[in-house]
Amino acid sequence: GAMGGGSGGTGESTSTVCTGSSTCSQDGSANFVQRSLTYSNGIFTGDIITNLCPNKNSGSPAGSASCIKQTFPDPSFTTTPAAAPGLGRAGLTLSGGVNIYGPLEAGFMIGQACTNDAGDCVQGVDVGTCENELNAECSSNNVKTEMFMDDCGGHAQPYHFHNKLACEYTVTDSASHSPVIAVMLDGRGLYGKWESSGQVPTDLDACNGHTGPVPASSEYGTSAGTVYHYHVTDAPPYTVGCYGPVTSLDACKALYTECTDSANTISIAQTDGNTYSYQQWCTCYQHAGTCNSAQYPGLCGGQGTPTVASESGVNTGGSNMPGGPSAAGALRASPLLLLAMAALATIMPR
Repeated sequence: GAMGGGSGGTGESTSTVCTGSSTCSQDGSANFVQRSLTYSNGIFTGDIITNLCPNKNSGSPAGSASCIKQTFPDPSFTTTPAAAPGLGRAGLTLSGGVNIYGPLEAGFMIGQACTNDAGDCVQGVDVGTCENELNAECSSNNVKTEMFMDDCGGHAQPYHFHNKLACEYTVTDSASHSPVIAVMLDGRGLYGKWESSGQVPTDLDACNGHTGPVPASSEYGTSAGTVYHYHVTDAPPYTVGCYGPVTSLDACKALYTECTDSANTISIAQTDGNTYSYQQWCTCYQHAGTCNSAQYPGLCGGQGTPTVASESGVNTGGSNMPGGPSAAGALRASPLLLLAMAALATIMPR
């Protein structure tokens, strides 16, 4: 897809409703949001008008406000399953109408994200794996951590989330099902990480969703019931890997040509000293792939064995130059998917 791992939606229009400053504030005070949503059978219908500014204290300098109206469900995603944007907006938070982007990073050229003029990360790699690759290539004390996710799981200008959404709900409250915190472009709700009793869901499909009970929200007008919905996860895709439901990992892969194209199979160095095969621009990695079983036993699909890098810490993943999803397709490796170490960024100190 043009956005890498799925094209963007078509349900955004410019709005003049927003009031306040034309500049966002780092403390969240300049946010404007107006929700006009109804909820039925797991689907939000209506729109959110937002100036896309953070509504909570963020780790990123203030950018410009931009007043838009986003329609739900987005007309591009009324029929599902569908490919979700790997880059760009996949949904909006309910509390502030803040962008939630897909799991992939836009890439960093040599030296862009490290103080020692080393390290790169190609486009179309999930943000956790990208950050971990830079830690491997630059050593972590040289990585410009301010370019990555803040404590809430967002970064950059315009500010957007990739993971965690830790400031949208009480993450330490794991006794019951997490609340709804966002609406994705297909109209489905995104909930926090917990299912119940201190447990995360164990039956998420490759889109990061499942059909199960959800709690009511008086704040956002949702009712309790059993519906298809998404969860935040510590591992990629973090929010959504596609718009579901899907019945299998292969069903997710079928939504993206990049998931099966050998031109998108690259090799990525990680901090355990190994290089891993990674399918660039493919957001269908939940529940499968090569992984570090000692670190993340729950993510292991048992596919393949990591190989030690011939040049430790050297990325052979190709070019960071702007281009289509095939820009880094020079290397040919076995078409395995990577989950290894991707969750590390979520537990590393910022």
